[in-house]
Amino acid sequence: MRDLGLMGESAFSLWCGDAGIIPNGSQIDKTGWDFFVEFPFKNENDPDKVHNAALECKVQVKATDKTEQKLSITLSNLRRLITAQMPSFFVFIEFGGTPSAQDAYVVHVDNELISKVLKRLHELEQSDKENNFNKRTMTIHYDESHKLNSLDGKCLKSKLEEHIGSNMAAYVANKKQHLEKSGFEDGFAQMTFTTTGEENLKKLIDVSIGAEKSVDISTFKGSKTRFGILSKSPFIDSIDGKLEMPNLKPNSVGVIKFKEKKLSPGLSFKCRLFNSPFNSFASKELWKMRVEGDFFDLKFNPFTGEATYSFSFGEGVRLPVHDFRNAIKLLSLLSSSGENILAEFHFPDLPRLEFKVGCSNQNFDFSNEIKALDSSVKLISEFDITEIVDITFDEISNYSQEICQLEQLLNVPNESLKVEFGVNGEGFDKEKPCACIFLINAPVGSHYFGLFLVVIGSVTEIEEARYGLDISELVIEDKFVSNVNEVLENEDLVAVIEQIEEKYDKDYSVVTMFDKKC
Repeated sequence: MRDLGLMGESAFSLWCGDAGIIPNGSQIDKTGWDFFVEFPFKNENDPDKVHNAALECKVQVKATDKTEQKLSITLSNLRRLITAQMPSFFVFIEFGGTPSAQDAYVVHVDNELISKVLKRLHELEQSDKENNFNKRTMTIHYDESHKLNSLDGKCLKSKLEEHIGSNMAAYVANKKQHLEKSGFEDGFAQMTFTTTGEENLKKLIDVSIGAEKSVDISTFKGSKTRFGILSKSPFIDSIDGKLEMPNLKPNSVGVIKFKEKKLSPGLSFKCRLFNSPFNSFASKELWKMRVEGDFFDLKFNPFTGEATYSFSFGEGVRLPVHDFRNAIKLLSLLSSSGENILAEFHFPDLPRLEFKVGCSNQNFDFSNEIKALDSSVKLISEFDITEIVDITFDEISNYSQEICQLEQLLNVPNESLKVEFGVNGEGFDKEKPCACIFLINAPVGSHYFGLFLVVIGSVTEIEEARYGLDISELVIEDKFVSNVNEVLENEDLVAVIEQIEEKYDKDYSVVTMFDKKC
């Protein structure tokens, strides 16, 4: 009787010898593979690759007289091949009833096959059926894409190397990662719980959108799942407790726009949308969605139109100047108009939502903050700043006067300024035109803005050693911007002032309103 197994192993060994690779034989019934194949080291003369391991793999040889291009393999053998850290292959050799091999096919135990086998193993483990893997099989198919173009060692070696690649360590790491993660793409566990009463249902919806921290539940069960197949034994089974949902991820990220009227341009803000997965289990009157921004939190029912909102500009709320200006304008609008304003949601892949938000008519006065933020926006433009300048509410309130004054100096008319000064020391000529040099700066949130201003005019003596200036011209000689965390060196400022002094010293009596010794 023909021994196809021995014929197949002999043909495979012959091809390996022809290619210079070593086929180390094994006992198939015990190990699930026929050959442990070792490749020679590659002589690459590259110092970055001298430490690389030689290629190696496990091969199960299957010989047949049939040409069906499929063969049943026991799950126990498949499990050994897919879980082996090194590359694994099936080599199917068709003899077609002749003494010599007619065709051969190399099937790589790749990620797709690994996942199929893992899923089948898990299905059997979690079923009530007998799961003796030695008695259960799985059909492995092969086709022309797996065929060796020629029945020799060179072609065999090339086919194996094609699948393994040049880096053995990388192959092993990728296979290990796939084995660990396959089947968990849609989560690793399924939780079931019950809660009683409408109030708890409302609170459950609030917890699921991040509006509440926890909700009381009656029962709770958790089971591991892989490939969507539940484990027979839950890892947690509890009666009574609290359910929390930390680290919620938004369903979508988009823009909310608040408008006084339908055709108004409105104020736009980036926001995150949270939609409860439990809405579909409740009546529409209980549905709730939540929109969260950097400074606001808005909860609403898309069917009833009921909405509640809150704003916070407290500690930790830091926004780009332009965004903060719009935020304060919105808060001013919501707290003073006494009428509803329109809110529009624009989220990718979702229909546009609209509803009205009620205003409180509490008459909070944010006029100084809005003026300071308007001035800040102008300063950023005038100073041609391209990086983000952000600010907090306290910084706006505390430095609103300085910010507004600095911005006004950029376009202030001569007659609106009044300059008086005293002179220390000798050498001041009151008969000459005077050039007063000022260094003026203001903190605008995360940055300092400053300018070197020269005020030119004729001198009038008010009293002894004290003079007033009849202003004829204002000149901004230089501007600077620095981050508040950066240290402005006094010597750098003095160097700029000295250049300005030198420029005006010939034709003017120069007075510097800056202490160079500070």
